[in-house]
Amino acid sequence: MDFFDRQEAARKKSKLLVLYFAIGVLGVAGSIGILAAWVMMKVDPSIYGVVEYSIIFKVGGVTLIIILLGSLFKTLSLGAGGSAVARSLGGQRISPDSVDPYERVLLNVVEEMSIACGVPVPEVYMLEDEHGINAFAAGRTINDAVIGVTRGCVRRLTRDELQGVIAHEFSHILNGDMRLNMRLIGLLFGILMIAICGRVALHAMPRSSSRSKDDGKAQLVILLIGLALMIVGYLGVLMANLIKAAVSRQREFLADASAVQFTRNPQGIAGALQKIGGFSEGSKVSNPKAEEASHMFFSHGIKAAMFNAFATHPPLDQRILAVDPNWDGTYPEADYVFPDGPSSQNETSRIASFAGGNPTGSTQPPVSELADEIPETGIFDNVGEITSEQMEQARHIYSLVPDSLMAAAHHTEGAKALVLAMLLSRDEALRAGEIQNLVQGGIHFETLLKDASIQEQLLELHSSLKISLIDLALPSLKRMAPDEYEYFLNLMRNLIESDRQVDLFEFMLQRIVRRHLDIHFTRHKASEDRYKSAAMLVDEISVLISSLSGLSSEDHELVEHAFAAGAAEIEPFIGEALPFKQASFCGLQHIDAALGKVEHAIAPVKKVILHACAKAVVADGIIASQEAELLRAIADALDCPVPPFVTIK
Repeated sequence: MDFFDRQEAARKKSKLLVLYFAIGVLGVAGSIGILAAWVMMKVDPSIYGVVEYSIIFKVGGVTLIIILLGSLFKTLSLGAGGSAVARSLGGQRISPDSVDPYERVLLNVVEEMSIACGVPVPEVYMLEDEHGINAFAAGRTINDAVIGVTRGCVRRLTRDELQGVIAHEFSHILNGDMRLNMRLIGLLFGILMIAICGRVALHAMPRSSSRSKDDGKAQLVILLIGLALMIVGYLGVLMANLIKAAVSRQREFLADASAVQFTRNPQGIAGALQKIGGFSEGSKVSNPKAEEASHMFFSHGIKAAMFNAFATHPPLDQRILAVDPNWDGTYPEADYVFPDGPSSQNETSRIASFAGGNPTGSTQPPVSELADEIPETGIFDNVGEITSEQMEQARHIYSLVPDSLMAAAHHTEGAKALVLAMLLSRDEALRAGEIQNLVQGGIHFETLLKDASIQEQLLELHSSLKISLIDLALPSLKRMAPDEYEYFLNLMRNLIESDRQVDLFEFMLQRIVRRHLDIHFTRHKASEDRYKSAAMLVDEISVLISSLSGLSSEDHELVEHAFAAGAAEIEPFIGEALPFKQASFCGLQHIDAALGKVEHAIAPVKKVILHACAKAVVADGIIASQEAELLRAIADALDCPVPPFVTIK
């Protein structure tokens, strides 16, 4: 099962959960309606017949409204994505430029994993007050995903073990588990609202000492209704938790297996699980909101369920044996805290080891040594996967980025300057004027933009390295204030328009930045799956494949050959010949409009579109830089994590 199949399976499972929820809600509402009618009959036997049915429908209807409003409220409260979950659990966002040794190693592991699988670097949150060993991934989409880690996790795990845990969480991101988990939180809260209403009703009972008949009846009605609400509500929660647990256990085994595949080191995640078993605090999360997010954690965040059927995670011994069949069944002591980070090495050497470079800085290869055209055959073969080759490529990419640029990407002002500097003109005179205008803008990144060596580094940097640098800079850019972001967008727009033309890299850069930041600052709704078949997007697909076919060559025969290769992939799904678009219909505005529609396709449709685009690109056996840039923009629009597919020498 590939990335797209897993995404579609998660989408279908989410719909199935909604169906189960609807059935459960109707059952809860009907039960409470019947109980209310019974209570009223006991209090006033004169009530019967049509009146009784009226009570059932009225009380059931009110119950239904309470549940739906509760679910809607919770869902809306999670509208900010994974960050809302992290903050509710007491998480504090780690600054990308943190110098804390534990946080520095954690951020490096997350960045490495992000580059390897081709996703924007997620924000990372630390649960400072949590001493147990645990972690989670949360978000509605890859765009708003966050990684949360307890302080106990980074203080008691080695780097290999920490990497195993983070790989596990990335599996949840790539497999579409996050949206499912977020949906579960919203749905369960709606049913829980009934039990809460019952508890409130009991607390609101009059404490009057009056012994009048009417007061006695009123108290009895409130008592019975409160008890009924609590009983039925908690029974509903119990059944919902049963469904939640069954889904969660299945996903945890898959994530463990994926973590081993990603890291090629079963001892990493096995060691983390073993330390949880040997640690006095285990994986406990003490925050009061841990219960509703229990299915999201790496391991049990709350007290393990008495019955396995209600456990959100498989037993530790089963998980360990699944990844390490030779485990002897013993749990090591885990109370030791690494003094300066999760490694016996000092911080400098840890980072150097991660980056694959020299901690004191290394000489970067000149642009002439960076290949612009690379033979390639299967661009999207490893989408949603992380191989050892991709991890090695990620470390290589990390080592090729100059230290000064890497440091800038980890600061908000520096990250803004990097993005703007990438848009500067190659014409020296025009570039000087652009820099002067930026400096006069008054946002205090003059040093970076005025530094000639840094400008030169950016100008000479391979486009694939620039893309990775953008991904690394996104967490820093998210720390802007909303009005600051609007001003930043205006600066980007002015730079792009300053030379009265927009090249493909500028188009790709602006689109990626806006796609990943707009949702953060303006809370745009997540993409809706409106297009169920490729036949609904023939014109848009034609624009994309025609554009890709004509990028690397002006030879008419080569262009036709490339288009035919891409069209052959898509035509069985549209039932007709794909029309070729002339260059006048393949401008950047046409590409932008096409991407704006195909991003709303369901996962299987996105799959065939991307594979058709890839076939068009590799028809001549090479990938040119412009083709790589446009492919990345297309993949990004389709929420497809594409590993680095251009090998940089």
